[in-house]
Amino acid sequence: MALNKGILKNDIRGILNDLKTETDQEAAIEKFASMLSDAIDDYIKSAQVVGTDSTGGPITGELQ
Repeated sequence: MALNKGILKNDIRGILNDLKTETDQEAAIEKFASMLSDAIDDYIKSAQVVGTDSTGGPITGELQ
């Protein structure tokens, strides 16, 4: 599957909405960093790699 920027954007919007009422700034920063890094990790791992092997044959795979 190709990377879907819209899904990442929605994840980021969800993170920011979750933090709207956070009153502890340090906790909010830690939570934001954790949630954002998880969203980016999920986004990158959703990529599908397509190419050819050394003989010109097709290969496909997913990032782990």
